[in-house]
Amino acid sequence: MAKGIRTAITARRAAAIAIAGAAAAALSACGAGQETQTDLKVSAIAGVNVDEGDLALRDLQVEFDSAEGYAAGDTAALRVWIGNEGQEEVSLVGVETEAGTVTFVSPAAQAAEEAEEAAASDEPSSPAEGESSPEGAESSAPAVEEDPFEGETTFDIPIAVGDYERLDEGVEGGDYLLIEDLATELKSGDTIEVVFLFSNGQEVAAQLPVGQALEPDEREYYEPAEEAEGH
Repeated sequence: MAKGIRTAITARRAAAIAIAGAAAAALSACGAGQETQTDLKVSAIAGVNVDEGDLALRDLQVEFDSAEGYAAGDTAALRVWIGNEGQEEVSLVGVETEAGTVTFVSPAAQAAEEAEEAAASDEPSSPAEGESSPEGAESSAPAVEEDPFEGETTFDIPIAVGDYERLDEGVEGGDYLLIEDLATELKSGDTIEVVFLFSNGQEVAAQLPVGQALEPDEREYYEPAEEAEGH
C-alpha cells in the first residue's frame, strides 16, 4: 500500500473515532439533567373532575373504607376539592343525594365548642338565696352523649376568588362532608349521583365513585407444606 493512501485511511479512522466520542459525550450530557417519561408519570386517582362555569371540582369520590364497602345505614365521607376561577367569591351551601343526608363536619369548630362547654361547666354555680344544695347530691338530669358524626345539614363554605376549598376527612383536623344513614350499601366500583349547590345559584351534578384503597393490601403468597420425613 502506498504511504499516502495509508496516511489517508488512518486520518479517516481517527476522525470517525473522534466524532463517535463527541456524540456519546453529548448524549450523556443531555441525559444527565433530563427526567425520563417514568419520572414524569403521575399516579392515577379514583376521583372524577367536573368543570362548570367558573367552578372546578376535582377528585370527587366517596372515601374508601374497606374492601367490604359500606352497609346500609352507615356513614361515608366524601372527598371534594372546589376551585373558584371566577371574579366573585362563591360558597358551597348544600349537597343533595338520594344516597343519604349530607352534613358538614368541622373538627376544629367541634373542638372549640367542646372547650367552651368544658370551661362553662367548670365555673362554680352558687345556689339561690335561701336554698342549700346537699353535699354529694347528684343531678337527676340524664347524661347526653354527643354523636361524633353529627354535622350541619345547612352550611356556608366560602371559596375565595382564585382559591380552592379542600374537604377531605384524610386531612388531620380538616373539614369534610359526610353522608349519614346510607340508603343502600356501597362497594368499591359503585357510583352515586351528587348535586352540589352554590350561593350563586349554580347546581353541579356529578357521579361520584366509591374510592379505591391508596395502598393495596399486603399480598400473601402460596407456600407448599413441608413434606414429612421419610417421603
